[in-house]
Amino acid sequence: MDVTETQLACTLPANGQPGCGCKPAASRAAKAAVVAAGTAAACTACCVLPFTLPAVILANFGGAIALLDHAHGWVTWLAMLAVGGAWIWMIRQVLTRRAKPAISTWAMMAVATVVVTLAASWPLLKPVVFHGFGIAKKNLDKG
Repeated sequence: MDVTETQLACTLPANGQPGCGCKPAASRAAKAAVVAAGTAAACTACCVLPFTLPAVILANFGGAIALLDHAHGWVTWLAMLAVGGAWIWMIRQVLTRRAKPAISTWAMMAVATVVVTLAASWPLLKPVVFHGFGIAKKNLDKG
């Protein structure tokens, strides 16, 4: 007769004594359930994540755009101050130290000035741009 580990570790209690308190060995069904749950978790991470991750990223990106839209006014003023300060610093360097900035520095400052000018004039450009792209607000009152 075969003797298993369970039989060696746990013997039947005598009359009036508490049980041995051994925990039963995990059944094959329990092991299969753990493997199935692990496999399901792995498949979820592998297969479902590529479908949900872009939606989560786009939702966060949309929230960041909405936040930037609300911050447009003060950020534009801050950018105008930064670009104006950079122009003043460059001109001061040219006049006081006779330092000649590189052509790329002048070009980047010109680009920064154009971008800040466009950002500052966005309230004027917005209707034209939206009309050009076919984006229009619908009047909900007219039904």
